[in-house]
Amino acid sequence: MKRLALAFALAGCANLSDWETAPGEVFAGTVVGTDIPECVPGAVCSFLRRGFPAGTRLEMTFEPRALTSSPGTLTTRGELCGATFDGEPLRPIAPLVHDALSQYGLPGDGRVRNYLFALQPSSGALAGRDAMAFVSLMEGTGIEVRIVAGPGSTDCAPNDCEAFAAGTCDFFGLFRLARTVPE
Repeated sequence: MKRLALAFALAGCANLSDWETAPGEVFAGTVVGTDIPECVPGAVCSFLRRGFPAGTRLEMTFEPRALTSSPGTLTTRGELCGATFDGEPLRPIAPLVHDALSQYGLPGDGRVRNYLFALQPSSGALAGRDAMAFVSLMEGTGIEVRIVAGPGSTDCAPNDCEAFAAGTCDFFGLFRLARTVPE
């Protein structure tokens, strides 16, 4: 019970500007999930990851003072068939302001605040599809981002560019991000 009270106290006192990116800064990190040794093209290569090949890098800008208008963008790098996100805006979901889901929590220590955003890419493997971004602000000013598009049952080989272009691949990626200056 004391731990729960401490978590609420931390969440209430957090200065969200600690996660704001300055011009030229991003939060960046690679997707979690290594390929299993027996991975062959067309097989499920990671028990966790879908759509994002091992080593995919996510860069995120974040503006916590604009959570209801334009809170930030996502860009991916290192994908064999082209970027899934290229400056894709995080889109606030207006009804969440009035719903308990806006206060969702995830198990585990270190989460200060969680957010849920929509993504509607106009280019890349998710062009014309809806995706969700679950964003967790972490103690120490790190960020975790989970990207979900589709049920996760269709895992495409990282070099199957035809499948990515056709929009038949599902996506699930967990990225642990730290503040950095892009390369």
